[in-house]
Amino acid sequence: MTGFHEPTGLHEPVAAILRDEVIAAVLPGLDVQPTVNLFESGADSLALIRLVNRANRVFEVEVDAAAFFQQPTSDMLTRLVVDQLQGGTGQGDPQ
Repeated sequence: MTGFHEPTGLHEPVAAILRDEVIAAVLPGLDVQPTVNLFESGADSLALIRLVNRANRVFEVEVDAAAFFQQPTSDMLTRLVVDQLQGGTGQGDPQ
């Protein structure tokens, strides 16, 4: 995967906060698995925008929603947030 820094100790804590404070608030009751496409989990595009906006507020970052929409999984959102926290662009190449 290009466009991202190597994984650090931030991945797990960020994933936990996203799961407990962002995803649970925006998609309550959905069983969201890290690598499962959120559309397949029952989310719609408005919910995904709300996820990005809430993540941006919680972590004080600016994740690019378009990058998240290319691979809309909670793991990708975690990677984008971590990338921002490490000084990246938050736009990584999810391919």
